[in-house]
Amino acid sequence: MIFINECHSLLRMELFLMQVLKDEIKNNILNASRKEFLINGFENTSIKRITKNAKTSTSNIYNYFDDKDALFYAVTEEARKKIKENYTNLYNGNSKRSVETYTLTAQKEIIIDFIALVMEHQDDFRLLFFKSAGSSLSGYKNQIINSLSDVLENWVKGISPSKNLSRVFICSIARFYIGAIEQL
Repeated sequence: MIFINECHSLLRMELFLMQVLKDEIKNNILNASRKEFLINGFENTSIKRITKNAKTSTSNIYNYFDDKDALFYAVTEEARKKIKENYTNLYNGNSKRSVETYTLTAQKEIIIDFIALVMEHQDDFRLLFFKSAGSSLSGYKNQIINSLSDVLENWVKGISPSKNLSRVFICSIARFYIGAIEQL
Protein backbone atom coordinates (compact mmCIF):
# COMPACT_ATOMS: atom_id res chain seq x y z
CA MET A 1 0.00 0.00 0.00
CA ILE A 2 2.86 2.38 0.79
CA PHE A 3 4.39 1.63 -2.62
CA ILE A 4 1.11 2.52 -4.37
CA ASN A 5 0.84 5.81 -2.46
CA GLU A 6 4.42 6.68 -3.39
CA CYS A 7 3.68 5.90 -7.04
CA HIS A 8 0.59 8.13 -6.93
CA SER A 9 2.64 10.93 -5.38
CA LEU A 10 5.32 10.61 -8.04
CA LEU A 11 2.71 10.56 -10.80
CA ARG A 12 1.03 13.70 -9.44
CA MET A 13 4.41 15.43 -9.19
CA GLU A 14 5.24 14.46 -12.77
CA LEU A 15 1.87 15.75 -14.03
CA PHE A 16 2.40 18.99 -12.11
CA LEU A 17 5.85 19.47 -13.65
CA MET A 18 4.50 18.71 -17.13
CA GLN A 19 1.80 21.38 -16.66
CA VAL A 20 4.40 23.91 -15.50
CA LEU A 21 6.47 23.17 -18.58
CA LYS A 22 3.38 23.51 -20.83
CA ASP A 23 2.54 26.87 -19.25
CA GLU A 24 6.13 28.00 -19.73
CA ILE A 25 6.09 26.97 -23.40
CA LYS A 26 2.79 28.79 -23.99
CA ASN A 27 4.11 31.93 -22.26
CA ASN A 28 7.31 31.80 -24.34
CA ILE A 29 5.19 31.59 -27.49
CA LEU A 30 3.01 34.53 -26.40
CA ASN A 31 6.03 36.68 -25.44
CA ALA A 32 7.86 35.93 -28.69
CA SER A 33 4.66 36.64 -30.65
CA ARG A 34 4.08 39.96 -28.91
CA LYS A 35 7.61 41.09 -29.80
CA GLU A 36 7.27 39.98 -33.41
CA PHE A 37 3.84 41.60 -33.85
CA LEU A 38 5.13 44.87 -32.37
CA ILE A 39 8.13 44.92 -34.68
CA ASN A 40 6.56 43.60 -37.89
CA GLY A 41 2.80 43.97 -37.52
CA PHE A 42 0.36 41.11 -38.00
CA GLU A 43 0.76 40.80 -41.77
CA ASN A 44 4.56 40.68 -41.80
CA THR A 45 5.05 38.42 -38.79
CA SER A 46 5.96 34.84 -39.57
CA ILE A 47 5.29 31.77 -37.48
CA LYS A 48 8.81 30.68 -38.35
CA ARG A 49 10.34 33.70 -36.56
CA ILE A 50 8.01 33.24 -33.59
CA THR A 51 9.04 29.58 -33.41
CA LYS A 52 12.71 30.50 -33.45
CA ASN A 53 12.37 33.23 -30.80
CA ALA A 54 10.16 31.10 -28.56
CA LYS A 55 12.69 28.26 -28.85
CA THR A 56 10.00 25.75 -29.70
CA SER A 57 8.68 23.91 -32.74
CA THR A 58 6.05 25.02 -35.23
CA SER A 59 3.89 22.05 -34.30
CA ASN A 60 4.10 23.13 -30.67
CA ILE A 61 2.71 26.56 -31.59
CA TYR A 62 -0.18 24.89 -33.38
CA ASN A 63 -0.81 22.73 -30.31
CA TYR A 64 -1.72 25.93 -28.46
CA PHE A 65 -3.11 28.17 -31.21
CA ASP A 66 -5.08 27.38 -34.37
CA ASP A 67 -3.32 29.98 -36.48
CA LYS A 68 -1.49 33.31 -36.44
CA ASP A 69 -4.78 35.18 -35.98
CA ALA A 70 -5.62 33.18 -32.84
CA LEU A 71 -2.15 33.99 -31.56
CA PHE A 72 -2.66 37.73 -32.17
CA TYR A 73 -6.05 37.50 -30.48
CA ALA A 74 -4.48 35.83 -27.43
CA VAL A 75 -1.65 38.36 -27.23
CA THR A 76 -4.14 41.25 -27.01
CA GLU A 77 -6.79 39.50 -24.91
CA GLU A 78 -6.02 41.07 -21.54
CA ALA A 79 -6.00 44.61 -22.93
CA ARG A 80 -9.26 44.07 -24.81
CA LYS A 81 -10.89 42.84 -21.58
CA LYS A 82 -9.64 45.92 -19.70
CA ILE A 83 -10.85 48.23 -22.47
CA LYS A 84 -14.30 46.62 -22.45
CA GLU A 85 -14.42 46.87 -18.65
CA ASN A 86 -13.42 50.54 -18.85
CA TYR A 87 -16.17 51.33 -21.37
CA THR A 88 -18.76 49.41 -19.38
CA ASN A 89 -17.85 51.37 -16.25
CA LEU A 90 -17.89 54.62 -18.21
CA TYR A 91 -21.25 53.79 -19.79
CA ASN A 92 -22.81 52.83 -16.45
CA GLY A 93 -21.25 55.78 -14.65
CA ASN A 94 -22.40 58.28 -17.25
CA SER A 95 -25.95 56.98 -17.14
CA LYS A 96 -26.05 57.96 -13.45
CA ARG A 97 -24.65 61.45 -13.99
CA SER A 98 -26.65 64.59 -14.44
CA VAL A 99 -25.46 67.92 -15.78
CA GLU A 100 -24.78 69.01 -12.21
CA THR A 101 -22.64 65.97 -11.37
CA TYR A 102 -20.71 65.93 -14.63
CA THR A 103 -18.24 68.52 -13.45
CA LEU A 104 -14.81 69.39 -14.75
CA THR A 105 -13.37 67.26 -11.93
CA ALA A 106 -15.51 64.28 -13.01
CA GLN A 107 -14.34 64.73 -16.60
CA LYS A 108 -10.70 64.87 -15.48
CA GLU A 109 -11.14 61.66 -13.48
CA ILE A 110 -12.54 59.86 -16.53
CA ILE A 111 -9.71 61.12 -18.73
CA ILE A 112 -7.06 60.19 -16.14
CA ASP A 113 -8.52 56.69 -15.80
CA PHE A 114 -8.48 56.20 -19.56
CA ILE A 115 -4.94 57.55 -19.93
CA ALA A 116 -3.84 55.18 -17.14
CA LEU A 117 -5.41 52.30 -19.10
CA VAL A 118 -3.58 53.36 -22.27
CA MET A 119 -0.27 53.73 -20.45
CA GLU A 120 -0.66 50.35 -18.73
CA HIS A 121 -1.33 48.65 -22.07
CA GLN A 122 0.69 50.85 -24.43
CA ASP A 123 2.02 47.98 -26.50
CA ASP A 124 -1.43 46.42 -26.79
CA PHE A 125 -2.93 49.71 -28.02
CA ARG A 126 -0.06 49.97 -30.50
CA LEU A 127 -0.83 46.44 -31.69
CA LEU A 128 -4.59 47.03 -31.92
CA PHE A 129 -4.40 50.48 -33.53
CA PHE A 130 -1.37 50.24 -35.80
CA LYS A 131 -0.25 46.62 -36.19
CA SER A 132 -3.48 44.63 -36.63
CA ALA A 133 -3.96 45.00 -40.41
CA GLY A 134 -4.84 41.63 -41.89
CA SER A 135 -6.03 40.13 -38.60
CA SER A 136 -9.58 39.61 -37.38
CA LEU A 137 -8.97 42.61 -35.09
CA SER A 138 -8.07 45.03 -37.91
CA GLY A 139 -11.27 47.02 -37.30
CA TYR A 140 -10.79 47.19 -33.54
CA LYS A 141 -10.09 50.93 -33.49
CA ASN A 142 -13.47 51.53 -35.13
CA GLN A 143 -15.10 49.28 -32.52
CA ILE A 144 -13.56 51.44 -29.80
CA ILE A 145 -14.81 54.60 -31.53
CA ASN A 146 -18.31 53.12 -31.77
CA SER A 147 -18.25 52.11 -28.10
CA LEU A 148 -17.14 55.59 -27.08
CA SER A 149 -19.82 57.08 -29.33
CA ASP A 150 -22.44 54.94 -27.55
CA VAL A 151 -21.17 56.21 -24.19
CA LEU A 152 -21.31 59.84 -25.33
CA GLU A 153 -24.73 59.45 -26.96
CA ASN A 154 -26.12 57.79 -23.83
CA TRP A 155 -24.73 60.57 -21.64
CA VAL A 156 -26.21 63.36 -23.82
CA LYS A 157 -29.64 61.66 -23.82
CA GLY A 158 -29.43 61.25 -20.06
CA ILE A 159 -28.60 64.84 -19.25
CA SER A 160 -30.63 66.51 -21.95
CA PRO A 161 -33.36 64.29 -23.45
CA SER A 162 -34.56 67.06 -25.74
CA LYS A 163 -31.12 67.43 -27.40
CA ASN A 164 -30.82 65.52 -30.63
CA LEU A 165 -27.18 65.38 -31.71
CA SER A 166 -26.40 63.52 -34.89
CA ARG A 167 -24.51 60.26 -34.70
CA VAL A 168 -21.95 61.72 -37.13
CA PHE A 169 -21.23 64.58 -34.72
CA ILE A 170 -20.93 62.21 -31.75
CA CYS A 171 -18.65 59.86 -33.72
CA SER A 172 -16.49 62.86 -34.68
CA ILE A 173 -16.01 63.69 -31.01
CA ALA A 174 -15.17 60.06 -30.27
CA ARG A 175 -12.68 60.02 -33.16
CA PHE A 176 -11.08 63.16 -31.74
CA TYR A 177 -10.64 61.48 -28.34
CA ILE A 178 -9.22 58.29 -29.88
CA GLY A 179 -6.93 60.41 -32.11
CA ALA A 180 -5.59 62.12 -28.99
CA ILE A 181 -4.94 58.70 -27.46
CA GLU A 182 -3.09 57.62 -30.60
CA GLN A 183 -0.80 60.61 -30.22
CA LEU A 184 0.14 59.49 -26.70
